[in-house]
Order: sequence, then C-alpha cells, then structure tokens
Amino acid sequence: MSFSNLCGSSAVDMDSDEEFSGHITKKIKITANNGWEHVFARGGIKSCFTKTTAVDATEFLKNYRPRAQKQSLEILISLPLDILFEIFGRLLPLDLLHLSRTTKALRSVLMHRSSTTVWMAARSNVKGMPACADDMSEPAHASLAFDMHCHNCLRPNVRNVDWNLRVRYCQKCFKERTEVVDDKFKKTYGLKLHHCLSLSMTQNRNDARCLISDRESLVDELSKLGPEERSVLRGLKRDAVLVWKEHAVLCTTWMEGEQQSRWKELDHLRSLRHDAILEKLIELGWEEDVNKLPDRHTARIYKLSHFEDHPLVKQPKPLTDRIWQNIQHKMVEFMGQMREFRILQERKQQIRERQSLLATIYSDWQREKGYHKYLMPTAADLFGMRQVRDIVELPAHLTVTTEDFQPVREELFKLVDSWKRCNGHDLRSDLLWRLEIHPPYWLDRLSVQCERLAVAVFTCTGWLCDDIPEPNDSPRYMYFPEYLHHRCNRIRRRVWNELDPANTFAMGQGYPGNTVQREWSTDDLELDKKASQTVRNIIDACDLDWREVTVSALDTLDPRLVCLKCSYGNRCDGERPMMVRSWRESVKHCAKKHWSDSTVKWQKISDEESRSLRQDQEEAAASTTIPPRKIWRCTHCHDKPGEPEKMTVQGMTDHLEDHHSIDLINQVAGKDFAEALDVPPITIPSVKLKPKAVDP
Repeated sequence: MSFSNLCGSSAVDMDSDEEFSGHITKKIKITANNGWEHVFARGGIKSCFTKTTAVDATEFLKNYRPRAQKQSLEILISLPLDILFEIFGRLLPLDLLHLSRTTKALRSVLMHRSSTTVWMAARSNVKGMPACADDMSEPAHASLAFDMHCHNCLRPNVRNVDWNLRVRYCQKCFKERTEVVDDKFKKTYGLKLHHCLSLSMTQNRNDARCLISDRESLVDELSKLGPEERSVLRGLKRDAVLVWKEHAVLCTTWMEGEQQSRWKELDHLRSLRHDAILEKLIELGWEEDVNKLPDRHTARIYKLSHFEDHPLVKQPKPLTDRIWQNIQHKMVEFMGQMREFRILQERKQQIRERQSLLATIYSDWQREKGYHKYLMPTAADLFGMRQVRDIVELPAHLTVTTEDFQPVREELFKLVDSWKRCNGHDLRSDLLWRLEIHPPYWLDRLSVQCERLAVAVFTCTGWLCDDIPEPNDSPRYMYFPEYLHHRCNRIRRRVWNELDPANTFAMGQGYPGNTVQREWSTDDLELDKKASQTVRNIIDACDLDWREVTVSALDTLDPRLVCLKCSYGNRCDGERPMMVRSWRESVKHCAKKHWSDSTVKWQKISDEESRSLRQDQEEAAASTTIPPRKIWRCTHCHDKPGEPEKMTVQGMTDHLEDHHSIDLINQVAGKDFAEALDVPPITIPSVKLKPKAVDP
C-alpha cells in the first residue's frame, strides 16, 4: 500500500496544530523517495492501534535506503549522433531490434537510412554472418536471422527460417501462405512461371513451394505487359532468383553453423554440470556408486533414469553452491536408488558365476563318465534343483569354490536318474496317448521305451532350427533319438528386454543370435500324425507290428519300397521300371508328392534285391567324395557357457587346438569330441529298377 493511500493525498498539510492556529504552512510534495522521511519526521502515521515515537523514527531512518529511480532512455536521445552511433555499433543486431521497439524516438533514429552503417557495424560483430542482400534492408535481414516469432501470426519460438523465401513462418502459416508447384500449378500458370519465382523445398516432402503473394504479384505484373516486355521481365526475375539462391545458401550454411556451435556450447555446459555433480557426490561418499552407474542401454532395459538424462543433471546451467544446496537431497535420493540397483546386479552376477562353476563341474563329470552319449538334463535343469540352489544362493559375503559343490557332484548320478525317470514317464504317457494306443494294451507298455518306436515321427514348431538346411526342400522329420536331442529342446531365444536372464547362460558360435540354454522340454515338438500313418503303412507292407517296431530295428532291416500310387496300383513284376526308396525317403516322398495321403500303399521288394541294391550303393558311396557334415560336438564345451554348435572334422580340430590347446595327435574321438545325437543318418538315394515280383 502506497503512502498516498494511507494519508489520503499526495500533497497534504502534515501539521494540524499550525492549521488550527491560522498559520499557513507550505505544502510538501511527497514522492516515493522522500515520503517516509517526512512521515517519521512528523511523528509517523496516526493510528488508533500503534503510536510511532521519535526513537523509532530515528532507528528506521538509519537503516532506510531510498528506492533507486527508474532509469529512462529519454536521455539517450539527447546524446550527439556520433556518440550514439558509436554506442550502437558495438551492439548486436538483435539488440538494435529490441531498442528500435522501445520508443518512437529510437525507432525513428535506427530505422532511418542514415543508420545503415550502424546496422552493418552490428552485423560485423556476429562472426561469419553473411552480408545483407542488395534487395533487402539491414533491419529486415536482422529480423529474419534473429527474431524468434512468426512473421505472419507472431507466434513465438519459431526456429524455422526459409532463406529461399526469406520468411520465418510457423507450420500453419507456411501451409496457408505457400502453394505447391506441381503439374496443376504449371498447367494453370504456364511452364515458365515457376522459373521466375523463388522456390523452397519442404523438409519432410520433395515438393517445391512458392509464396502465394509472390505468385500473385508476378501474375498481375505480367498481365499488364506486352509479349516483349514479359520476356524481359522473366529474364530479370530468373537472374534475381539465382542471386536469391546464392544468398540463401550462404545464410543457411551460416545458420546451421550457428546452431551447431550453440548445441556444442550447451553440451559443454551440460558436461561441466555433469562433472560438477559427480564431484559433489564423490565428496559425499558415493564414489563406488558413481563408478558403477548403469549405462544408457541397461537403464532403458530396466526402465531406470540414466544419470545424464536426469532432469537436474542435463540442464545447460553451471552448478553453483546455491543450486547444489537446492538439488542435493534429490540427487542423494537418486543415488540411493542406483545403489539398490547396483547391489541387486552384483548379486545376480555372483549367482551367475556360481552357476557357471557348477556347469563346468557338470560338463567335466559327463565327459569323465562318457554320459554325453545319452539324454542328459541341461545345466539349466540342475540350476532349478534344491540341492544346487542351496549352495548357489548362499549369502553374498561367502566365497563359493569347487569344494562347496562336492556334495552335489557326489549326488549327480541320483539327480540325473531321478530326472530321467520323471521326464521319461511323462514322455511315454504322452506319446502313448498321441499314438492312440488304447488300454488295456498300454498298461503293459509304460515300462517299455515306446519313444523308440518308428511311428514316433516329430516335427519342430519352433523357429530356432530354420538355419538347418534340408535337401530338396523336403520336410524335416525326426525319429528316435534325433528328436530327443533336438537343439530346440534345450535352447530358447532371449527376449529383447531380458538383459541378464536368470538360471541360464548364452550359447556360443553357430547358434542363432541371442539364444540361451533352457530346461529340457519337448514343448516345441509336435507328433506328425500323417507321417506316423505313412510309417504304419510301410511297416504293414513289411508284415510287421507297428506297436513293436523301433527305429533301430527298421534301420537294421532297411527295407526298400515301391510307391503303388506312383505305379497306378501296379505291383512289381520284373518288367515295369519303378523308383525304389528307403523307408525314410518313402515317408518324405509321400509328404512331398502325395501330401501325406494315408491311403497310399507300399510294396516291399525282395530281400535278395534289397541286399544287392545296398551293396551297390555302398560301393558307389565309397568311391564318391561326401561333403563334410557338421556332426561333431566338443565334449569339453558341452553344457558350459558359450557352448558352440556342431562342427565339421576340420572345424573341430581347429577348435580343440585354439580353445583347449589339444594338438591333432592328442585328440581322441569319444573323449575330446563325439558324434552329435541330433544328426539324421545320411540320405540314401532313390534308384530306378525293375523289381521282381514278390509273393504276398
């Protein structure tokens, strides 16, 4: 509340006694600078609640500082022009623009033609700024370069300058005040008009645009001229457009350089603030947490705020003591969250190292016992067992060594046997149900290994084995033991946001990217009922019971078969040429040529012809160079982190020499490397014969 409101007037008689005595006193003019002095000199403000004494007034006047008078630019105009121009010449163009918008007097001075040298001197203070165009005034050039508002709607914070059109428009005004120069434009205004206009290429599209006002003025100007004058005007406009383009290139390059410099300056300020905050945090005892802050990728995966992206860190402002006092508690709270995350990650890493140690012990145990020839649980299966978890999840301050896993090593045989019995029972029960072997027959079959049956034909529904080629684009059917050891049963693809999956480890060379080991499972396998029915028909053609014939028995028998659908029902008679195939190739043939038709019948050729055919094929195979196959696995790397895929003989030799320092002479098959169990046998080619008739 001002003094005039308290006293009722700005010019009043403060001495009421003199007024009553008839003596006329001089009125005092009270202003903001001297008001309180006169108030306290005359006893203060009269109030029914408080009473100001002379002592209070004296004490107040000791500490009272009169308010500074507001400075005015009126005196600036009174200076001589040479001094005024010398002052203005040391400013920047944006400062002159602001001054020209303060008073009419300053505007009249700065906008006069005689002030051009002042604007040129101010422009020279900006490093690298191009000269003003000949057809453009210095204030307009400065406004286009430095003003931050739309030239049409005055919208603030518009940073897009179009030097080709010499305008600064917001997106809305740019669309409203420009038009596209397309085929429709050329059809309407002619094919030569756009060469006389300055065109701009939009940022997100490849269409050229021109100002509507420029087009209208040019069309009006051309409509008033004759043919020869129009031609002359078009030539002048084309020359002017070329000059505009050259100047626009210079200005655009300069502005991009200024933006880059500004961005570098802001980045430098952010870097200084970032380093200063880190120094403050280190002084407070957060050095270990500062050195182990998560990187940007880790922060994104775990949905954390990266330190450099923290709102209080990325500000382009220097860190002062006052600012640090204001943000210290928030930064300490943030570092507390980072410490909790670091401790959690260190615990995960510790558990992962202990699991890796167990995987090494388990792999060496399998190689020592020769168990790599059989179906075994993966290391991920062991990680989920209670005996293993009790050791792996020991407190963080304890050091776990190989000796600590000695009890687990002694019980590995029992653990593996229990796992086999449990998974084997589940697999057989499910397989009997899928094969439709109904009771009471199946009650006596649970103890029999029905997974070995030849009718158990599986395909993989996963996509981690798509890189395994199959000849002639044939369907990939898997039989025992191939489907049990199929790699999709023991690996999985890591999810994109799964940075460090628990109870597993990454696979090595040869496997698809981002694959990790998982607990053994046949979830990706599917029994192919059509192929299974084809195998049944083949076994029936061999006069055998499909409920008892295993894959090994059928491979030992190695029957050669003829497709009766391809022969139109004609059987072997010794005169008709027919294609003779092995039983595995017959299944693929039925799937590829007859769409796995269950009604396809087969005929087995005579045993004598089968033996003769096998002997000829073996002799032909011995004289033929077979390309190397990837069928060997390293027993030293089996079930360890980074386990590689199957390799050729040469690849295995190089692997053992490079990774395990085992020379070629000392490499032993079955000990250092073994044949993989998920590899199908070599394909037996089909042969065209005239098989003899066979008695039914």
